[in-house]
Amino acid sequence: TPVRLQRFIERYTCFADPTGVDTPPYYYGTHYSSAMIVASYLIRMEPFTQYFLKLQGGHFDLPDRLFHSIPDAWKSASETNMADIKELVPEFFYLPEFLVNSNRFDLGTKQSGEALSDIILPPW
Repeated sequence: TPVRLQRFIERYTCFADPTGVDTPPYYYGTHYSSAMIVASYLIRMEPFTQYFLKLQGGHFDLPDRLFHSIPDAWKSASETNMADIKELVPEFFYLPEFLVNSNRFDLGTKQSGEALSDIILPPW
C-alpha cells in the first residue's frame, strides 16, 4: 500500500547503523522467501508438513504464529507488520487443497481460544 511504502522509505532514509559497522541502509530487514516460509504456507499438506517439522525441530510452531487465515496474512503483510514481506507461493494460484487440513493435523489452539485447522478464507 502507499502508506506501507512510505514507511519503508522513511526507515531507509532515517537508518542509522546501531552497531557502528557502517551497515548500509535497507528497505527490508528479512528475506521475502525461504524454505521455512514455503513450508509454513503448505504445512497442511504432505510432504510439506514433514519439511516444516524438520525445520522447526520436530514440532509445530506456536499456533499464534502459524499461517491460518488469508485475511490475517494479508493484513499483516500490507498494514500491520513491517517485518512481514513474504511473497505468495505458486500453490495459491492452482492448488486449493493446501488450504485444507485433510490430514487433521493437531495444529493447536491460539491464545484467543481459536483451534487451528483449515485456512480461513476471505469473505468473497
